[in-house]
Order: sequence, then C-alpha cells, then structure tokens
Amino acid sequence: MSLFARLWRNSVTTTFLAGLVLLLPVVLTIIIIAWIIDVLKAALGPGSFLGNLLTSGGSTIIGPGYDTLAFFLGILIAFVGIWFLGVIARSAAQKTIERAIDRIFTKLPIIRTIYNPVSRVVRLATDKSAGDFTGMAVVSCRFGGQNGVDVLALLANQETYYIGGEPRKMVYLPTAPIPMSGGLVMVPQNCVIPVPEMKVDDLLRIYFSLGALAPDSMPHRLKKPGEAAIPAGVPVIDPAAPKFLASQDAAE
Repeated sequence: MSLFARLWRNSVTTTFLAGLVLLLPVVLTIIIIAWIIDVLKAALGPGSFLGNLLTSGGSTIIGPGYDTLAFFLGILIAFVGIWFLGVIARSAAQKTIERAIDRIFTKLPIIRTIYNPVSRVVRLATDKSAGDFTGMAVVSCRFGGQNGVDVLALLANQETYYIGGEPRKMVYLPTAPIPMSGGLVMVPQNCVIPVPEMKVDDLLRIYFSLGALAPDSMPHRLKKPGEAAIPAGVPVIDPAAPKFLASQDAAE
C-alpha cells in the first residue's frame, strides 16, 4: 500500500468518521424534528381538514381574505380553548364531561370502534385511577425454560384463560423505544412471574430509554445475587400449585 493510501485511510478517513460520529446525533435530531413538523403540517396546516377548520374559526373574527392570519388566529383560539378544557379537566366536572363525550361517540356505529380503544389507552397513560386498567401489573415472562430469557411485560388482567386445556395469562409485551407498539400474547401460566415492587411507570421508563434507566427503575432484589427470590406473601403463578389455582378460581 502506498504512502498516500495509508495517510488517506489513517488520517483523512478516520478524521472524517470522527467528525461524522460527533455530528450525527445533531443531524438525526434535526431530521426527526423536521419529520414531525412535516407530519403536523400535513395534518394541521393550511389546506388540510383541521387546517381549514382553524382558518374558518379565524375568518369569523377578522373576515375573509386573510387566510394566513386567520389560520394563526384559529390556532390561538384552539390553544385558549384547550387551556379552558384543561381547567375544567382539573375540576370535579372531569368525569361528568368524559361520560358525556363517551355517550356521544359510543353511539356512532363506525366511530366507536376507533374511539373506544383510543380513549382507553389515553386514559391508561394519563389517569392512574382508570378502572379498566387497575388489574394491570408488571410481570416477568420466562421463555425457553429454566435457562431461557426473561421479558419484562404487563399482565393485561387477572383472568386465567384455558387454551387446549392449558392455563394461560394474557400479557402485553412492550417494545423499545416505543412500548405502545408491542403486542398481546397468551403466555403459559407457569412462565409468568410477578414483579410487585415495579410500577407500570418504571417499566415504561426502561423501555423508553432502551434500558439506560434500568438501574434506577429495576427492583433492588433483581440487581443482587441471592436476592432474586419473590418476597414472602407474593403468589407464584404456578399451575402445579393446587392452593394457588383454587384461590384464583374462587376469585374469578
């Protein structure tokens, strides 16, 4: 290899790659922000359905012929309206308003199929007292036997389902870095291990951070050898334990 080629590989190329690695996070951040702006512009900008609504709202105040100004005025009106809704949402009237909205949208044949799951997911993320999700708990699912892998997941509910005569638990397996893009699986009951010390927020924090925040979010007993046993009083989900199954059947 010639002297020029060695200098090019060791100096020019290496230096360029070092600069690229240094600049890459900034470039990727700008690209992501630009993509978000494009998506919002396509959904809310002038010419879109919501954009036309905002423009119409502004035009009712300043009159026709000022579409750009009317659009931004419509945005201002929308922000003020959302702020007032926030004031109401923080008051005792929140549940009454939610029930009224639910009654309206759940009566519409096609819209309710979209509204129902969306409203439940939003309330799961924002309202810790949402009754439909009080049964969710953090668990560890073991796949591949004793020497297999463990996946932190959410127990969707406390029900036991029998598929082919075998007891199964419905578990939601999140994905990183977007936990909401995971999926529901029916896991053998003896492969589901409760993690009672961990909250749902801790689990989501781990997935959002690609595991970087795991040291602060994982229970202490899971980080020390010899302390990984399930605390006393916590039932181990094992179909071979008649007492546990009897208590589960009685509860159901």
